[in-house]
Amino acid sequence: MIKSIHIKNFKSVVDLNLDLGRFNILVGENGCGKSNILEAIAFGAAASANKLDFEFLGSRGIRITNPEFVFSAFDINDKKPRNIRIVFNTDDDLFKSVSYNLTNAPDNPKKWINVSKEVEATQSGENLSTILFQKDERKREKDLNQLFKGNRLYISEIEKFADEILKVTKEKGQEEDSINFFKYIFSLFLNDRFSNPVISNFVIYSPEQSSIRKFEETTQLYPLGIRGEGLFQYLKELETGNDFSLVLNEIKENLQLLDWFENFIIPSDLLKNEFTLKIKDKYLSPSLQYFDQRSTNEGFLYLLFYSTLFISQATPVFFAIDNIDSALNPKLCIELTRNLSELAKRHNKQVILTTQNPAVLDGLDLSNDDHRLFVVRRNDEGHTKLNRIEYKSERRLKLSEIWLNGYIGGLPENF
Repeated sequence: MIKSIHIKNFKSVVDLNLDLGRFNILVGENGCGKSNILEAIAFGAAASANKLDFEFLGSRGIRITNPEFVFSAFDINDKKPRNIRIVFNTDDDLFKSVSYNLTNAPDNPKKWINVSKEVEATQSGENLSTILFQKDERKREKDLNQLFKGNRLYISEIEKFADEILKVTKEKGQEEDSINFFKYIFSLFLNDRFSNPVISNFVIYSPEQSSIRKFEETTQLYPLGIRGEGLFQYLKELETGNDFSLVLNEIKENLQLLDWFENFIIPSDLLKNEFTLKIKDKYLSPSLQYFDQRSTNEGFLYLLFYSTLFISQATPVFFAIDNIDSALNPKLCIELTRNLSELAKRHNKQVILTTQNPAVLDGLDLSNDDHRLFVVRRNDEGHTKLNRIEYKSERRLKLSEIWLNGYIGGLPENF
């Protein structure tokens, strides 16, 4: 899991730390920077996946704009190079901290580069070949430890591999080839070192009923697109899997939040390029049987999307949903929040949600450290900041009431 994230110089975020639990909710007034925080995390995820070209950023939920609008616009100094810094601290034993310093590629303003990786590739790639040729074993061990940040797994494997390569190239008088080879080996290590699969797959979902409803809609991201594309195609694929019935039953169980919902089925006679559901409303006449997703209400579509997102093993382990409350009744939002927090725990998901609906907060249990509530705000200088709302046993009001009464901030103050 991601324990904390440090963001510097991204849009309205000048310097911010976010200490995460498993189930996290951000609230705050419009324009305070909630989405900017999510986009900064997605930016770091793109760096982890080594996909920093513009065409890859939009599919993660990042709003594509000119580079000058991505850097923090406070206290601009044109003579000083500007970098966006994003640091992830994880519970991964191999790489507890992964950091990215991002700036524009000098030859292509529509491409970003990880400065940390570029510098280290240039300097340390040459150092590796020098270290491995050292005859002083103690110094070699010390230098390898420093170069690979004490990662014994990498050091051990590289030393074994290096001894074999050096032996062969020395016999053939090709020591220069081995130097270039080890530079290449280090570049592979850097790709691994700056990449974390949990971070790399982070996506910001903002489902739209128009995208979910289209049964022919496909997606650039598998299995679910950021607007909800690909949902029915994925459910159809699931039907052929061994654990389909278990997944499907759990999705249907979560849909019981809707009083009218009885069942849905995936027709067995669909053509290869057909994606549809037959949905059963328990109040309708038995003669009507089923209707499809084109006729259902948007609340059902959103619940189906969220249930699939949290339950499927193919969806990201770490992701965000912007405006979780869209099109949902306030009381339904309370129960949905409870259900999703349980699903996150059961299926090992870590999520960040944003909302403008106070009812969502009432589904949180702040006595559980996995549940965390953050109020995002702009300070007097316009910088995005946040405060975590801690559990207090003496608290008597609901979280929704506390928020609406202005006790925790996160509300407009100009009227």
